[in-house]
Amino acid sequence: MQKVLRKRVLRDLKNNLFRYIALAFLIIMGMYVIVSLIGAGYTIIDNGETHDEANKIEDGQFSVFVPLSDDEISQLEDAGAEVEGMFYEDYEVMDGKTLRVFANRENIDLVECDEGNLAEADDEIVVEKRFSQVNDISVGDIIQIAGNEFKVTGIGTSPDYNALFKEMSDTVVDSKVFGTVFVTEGAYDKLNATGESVKTETYLYAFRLEGKTTCDDVKDALEDIKVDTDSIDDEYFQEYWDRTGAAINDFKDGIKDLKSGANELADGLGELTDNNRKLNNAAQELFDAYLEQASSSLSAYGLDTELTEDNYNDEMTKIADSQGGIVAMSVKSAMSDIDSIKVFKDGIKEYTDGAAEAKDGSDELADGVAELKKETDSFLKDYDTDLANITSFVTSDDNPRTGGAADDQQINVQAGYFFGVLLMLLFTYVISVFVVHGIEKESSVIGALYALGVKRRDLMMHYLTLPVIVTTVAGIIGFLIGISNVGIPVQMADAYAYYSIPAMDVKIPPILIVYGIVMTPLAAIVVNYFVIRKKLSQTALSLIKNEVKQPKGSNVDLGDMGFVGRFRVRQMLREMRTGLTIVIGMFIALICLMLSLNTATFCSKVKKQNVEDTHYEYMYTYKYPTENPPEGGEAAYAKTLKKEVYGYNWDVTVLGLSKNTKYFDVDLKDGKNRVAISSSFAEKYGYGVGDEIVLHDEENDIDYGFTVDSVTQYTPAFYVFMTIDDARELFGAGSDEYNVVFSDKDLEVDPARLYATTTKADIESAAGIFADQMRSMVIMIVIISTLIFVVVMYLMMKVMIDRSAFSISLIKVFGFKTKEIRKLYLDGNFFIIAIGAAICLPLAKLIMSAVYPSLVSNVNCGVKLTFAPWLWAVLYGGILVLYFIINRVLVGRLNKIVPAEVLKNRE
Repeated sequence: MQKVLRKRVLRDLKNNLFRYIALAFLIIMGMYVIVSLIGAGYTIIDNGETHDEANKIEDGQFSVFVPLSDDEISQLEDAGAEVEGMFYEDYEVMDGKTLRVFANRENIDLVECDEGNLAEADDEIVVEKRFSQVNDISVGDIIQIAGNEFKVTGIGTSPDYNALFKEMSDTVVDSKVFGTVFVTEGAYDKLNATGESVKTETYLYAFRLEGKTTCDDVKDALEDIKVDTDSIDDEYFQEYWDRTGAAINDFKDGIKDLKSGANELADGLGELTDNNRKLNNAAQELFDAYLEQASSSLSAYGLDTELTEDNYNDEMTKIADSQGGIVAMSVKSAMSDIDSIKVFKDGIKEYTDGAAEAKDGSDELADGVAELKKETDSFLKDYDTDLANITSFVTSDDNPRTGGAADDQQINVQAGYFFGVLLMLLFTYVISVFVVHGIEKESSVIGALYALGVKRRDLMMHYLTLPVIVTTVAGIIGFLIGISNVGIPVQMADAYAYYSIPAMDVKIPPILIVYGIVMTPLAAIVVNYFVIRKKLSQTALSLIKNEVKQPKGSNVDLGDMGFVGRFRVRQMLREMRTGLTIVIGMFIALICLMLSLNTATFCSKVKKQNVEDTHYEYMYTYKYPTENPPEGGEAAYAKTLKKEVYGYNWDVTVLGLSKNTKYFDVDLKDGKNRVAISSSFAEKYGYGVGDEIVLHDEENDIDYGFTVDSVTQYTPAFYVFMTIDDARELFGAGSDEYNVVFSDKDLEVDPARLYATTTKADIESAAGIFADQMRSMVIMIVIISTLIFVVVMYLMMKVMIDRSAFSISLIKVFGFKTKEIRKLYLDGNFFIIAIGAAICLPLAKLIMSAVYPSLVSNVNCGVKLTFAPWLWAVLYGGILVLYFIINRVLVGRLNKIVPAEVLKNRE
């Protein structure tokens, strides 16, 4: 029996060749995209890990004020880290481009050459791969740097610059204007001696962890390494330190001097008060002796009286009044002398009393200053005011330059699986519709075979054979194309065109083989088994009679509706399964299309808004600011904090601005916790007005909480805005301190003072890179989603016609014309498409807008993904246009149905 049934399989394939070709094309196309996308992702992820490990990728890096000594490096090695210097300088070359020059590495972040070999002589150089491609540099070319000529001996990559961000805060990679090169140690020293680098040499070190050591352990060890500020050979640092950090030392020295002075004062007053008693006794003795002498003199005149300190004034006054002449004058003179001596004695007493009080006060002062010094020393010890040598510390996980390609591909792999599942569901559902239609079409034959004793198992095997063969062959073809030179390598081209990664051999993981070859037929078997089983569960008689069970609702009361409308509604209800397939196919196609349009919207808005939102011409980020900002510039204070989203720990800059700033459209309110945030930050993290946000200061391990007061339009970066005074106070900066300057002209700031200079021209140059990179993917997805929609709608509408062949043949017998038949059987689908599109368009947009942020989680930018009204109109109109085109094509199928068809299906 199977031999007979197999002949029917070939006949069915021949009779429905176009249908199965279209279905196979759909599967091949979908499988090609999914396999190539996932395969490219696994190739870059797995091979990237292999190359990174072979080239000894760093676990982290840090920079310092002055190079570490051998003892300090040994200290880090004892902490469990292998350390290697990666010093570099930036040089301007080729009319405005920047090359970052490194010496050859020995143990960490090794350079891998795709072409040529490493530099061995002092006039040789290795150029980073992407910069060489974009700027048409090849092995054997000559490059001039700072007046020195170098011959290119190699084109290669290094794992620490997988994504070639000039600054870690950059949003996009621009290999047209920035790249890295590697020379010998001697050549590096020679370039360094020219003094022509655009900024001072950066003392960067990379490290690899050993054993159970963590990055935190290395950072703790680094913070224990202090630097003598006098050893930093940078005039701008010394100038800046004298105004800022040196004040701490001056404060400590001042407290120390104050304590010494207080002690000296206390000691001096102590010595002085030691003779207070002797001084008072001597004064008293002098006074008493003078009284005694006065009493003796009076006795000589016959005036016997005993003078004391208490009565001398009264007694001598009486004597002077009672006597006259010379006696009275002598008495008054003596009394005057005694008064003078008393004043002297009292003065001595007041002096010694004051000295004693001063001594007590000086003791208290000395004690107070000693306590002040103790508390000050304790406070400064807690805050470790000695200058640590470390200036920056970044782990490999938080470094946007490392592993960027793998992160990007990981998102592509997840997206590939997501759409792979959707397409698999669509394929199997379409196939099930075909199978059901085939069973219904051959119902009488199946009934006859049942009557002749053919078992259901044989029929199930028969009706599963063709779908499984078609899906298997199509799946294998799609898989083979996906892993061919036009598959995975093509998908990898976007990564090669953006990231600096070595050449990689295609890698096909086992799971992809299972998905590409096994999953498609397996899904077809599982789904169609249950569908076929249900359709074959009818009795032989009902199958012979071709009894078709009417779907629920097909007999709904339609009231006084006209004949044409009534017929269309009942036809749609009868073909609900097929109509639902069309809507599902449209929905999946629109999901894919929304991915493409969201990407296009994201890229176009970034390109446009990055330029529109940038109102400055120059932004200078200072390493060593001058005492006053340069004339013509607007000072700001910036502090970089961290905030994690979607597994990425991005920099968020708290920017203190003047209230009347002309470079940002922001309304600043007083208050250290009420802030405005940039629209990019708000969109990426989902924040709005009134929300509470917490940002982390990794350097000091402090969390800062803010309330969003407003959201201002600014796309290029994640900013939190507040007044400059509030920012200074919040982060403990001086009242006139700044570290960023905005300007509408070149202020000609010495590069040695700066971390970076950002110009509007740089932003304009980089703004279109996203759009250029994603253009091919956007076009490909638009084409694929359109094809999915067209093929599914064509096949399903054709199935509708084939299922209604008997009815169409019958009404042709009654004289209905093709135009009238189209109105009854085809035009009713317009409402399915129109209503389905009206529902699926916003639903697909809603779903994709919710999913899309995770697909661009590795991009530090956020924009509103809203569509312009005209785009919604174009999308809706495009769907209807495609429907009308397919409708017109299917009219030819109506013409092929002849009245004789009704005779073939009579009982």
